[in-house]
This record gives sequence, C-alpha cells and structure tokens, in this order.
Amino acid sequence: MPSTPIAPERARRDYRGRQRRRLVMLVTLPGLILGTVSVTAAYSAGLLNRKAVSCQPKLVAAPARDGFTIKLQNSNETPGEGAEVAKGLSARRFVISSVSNAPDDIYVTRSATVYHGPKGRDEALLVAAQIPGARAWDDGRSGSNVDLIIGYGFTGLSYVPPPPPPLPSEIAVNVYNTTYRAGLASQVGDALRQRSFDVEAVGNDPLMSFLPDEVAVIRHGVDGQDAADVLLQHIPDARLVSDGRSDGSLDLVLGNGYAALTPRAEVPKPAPRPSPKPEMIARPCS
Repeated sequence: MPSTPIAPERARRDYRGRQRRRLVMLVTLPGLILGTVSVTAAYSAGLLNRKAVSCQPKLVAAPARDGFTIKLQNSNETPGEGAEVAKGLSARRFVISSVSNAPDDIYVTRSATVYHGPKGRDEALLVAAQIPGARAWDDGRSGSNVDLIIGYGFTGLSYVPPPPPPLPSEIAVNVYNTTYRAGLASQVGDALRQRSFDVEAVGNDPLMSFLPDEVAVIRHGVDGQDAADVLLQHIPDARLVSDGRSDGSLDLVLGNGYAALTPRAEVPKPAPRPSPKPEMIARPCS
C-alpha cells in the first residue's frame, strides 16, 4: 500500500523548523565556548577568586564634649522630647545651644540625624554615638557646631553605666541652723570642710523652718540625689527632702535633735575609681 504523501504546507513548516534549530546552534554554541573561555581566563587572572577587601573604621580620639555646641530640634510628635534629650545630653557634658521643634518641612524617620560640616565630622560622630541608629550627615556648613534632629525612630539615648557616687570634694552644701544654739551652722560647716565637703553658705535657715524633734533635713533636687545619699552617711538620722531645685547642690538644715557627725571610722569608704580612659570615636571608612 503506497505511503500517504506529506501535505505541502506541513513540509514547509518542518523545513523552517529545521532551519531555526540550525541557526540557534550556530549562535549559541560559539557563545558557550567563548563564555567558558572567558570564565576560565578570569579564574586564571584571579578576578573571580579574589577575596573582597574589607574596610575597617578608624578609631581616633574624640573631641571634647564641651568644645562645641549642639542645636537640638525635635521632628517627631512626642511633646517635650527635645527638652528631655537636651537634659540627657547635658548630663553627659554636652553643650546645648538651643532646643526647639523642627520646621514642618523636616521629616526624619530614623532615630536622629546629626548635620555637620567638614570641620565638625568628629563632633557629629560623637553625638550620633549617643543615640542608637543615628546618622551623621555632612551638609557643608562651616565650623564644628552641629544640628541634632530627633526623628520618629527615636527610642532613647544609648545606655551608659551610672557614674560612681560623688566624692565629698565634689558636693556643694549649704549649712543652716534652725535651733537656738548660736554658731551651730558654722561649727558643723567647719567639720564638713575637714571631711572635704565644699561648704558654701552658712547661717540661719532662709526658709525659717522649725525642726524641734528632728536631727536634720537634707534638701536636694533630682541631680543631687546621689550627693544627698553621700552626705546622709555622715548624718544617718537626717531626713531627705526633694525640693525641685535644678542643680546638684544640697542644704543641710540642722534641727534640735542634732548632736554630732558620724565618726569618720564608721562612714563607708568610697569605692576606688577606675582610671579614666580617653574617649574614642570610629570614623567610617570611605
């Protein structure tokens, strides 16, 4: 039985298909050969197996914290956050020149941005190190002063260990008398000076308080809490009173129950302080 002939249209399609396959082979095969040769040559030249060169930040001495000023602006919607950050940075010995809300056209999504010029790079890096996620940005300004913009990602300043309790020589105290014993404030003031306290005003209590049954009252503010605890070691029966003052000074107000300071031998000795180490910053590599 004779075979069925292939239709002319089908024959033409088969022919075109064979032609396309030949063309693909002619184009692809040399490319594969050339690609293999190129990869081999690259490996031979060490281009593909060369290790990436890592860039390490350079540690340098940080500038003095009080050697420049910080203009602080708050760009998020938390009321009073700028003032709180300024207070925290001031406690770390930074100098805040002003505190305000940022203009409406400034929007910082990260925790903070520190704007600086070429001469203020290290200063900006030092400030940025106080806020996790903060970034220093060179805007070409002159001088070493910086602008700190608090952003929506701000969650707080970086943690630093609490400082050791102040030494008596670092504590300023006023000594006031509320009793009928003349010269008592002067007497106690001299005794505290012998223990290295920085005794300032001495005399009658300007608030004219009356303490008929108490040994003494130690007035202090938030910044003077640690100092008040140290002074309390020398007068353990005194009563601590926070009066909202803004500095670290103390008022020792003597009452009728006062007899004498605690003997020196019974006062806890201050813990030894470690030797201070120079502060460093990390300059990012370029």
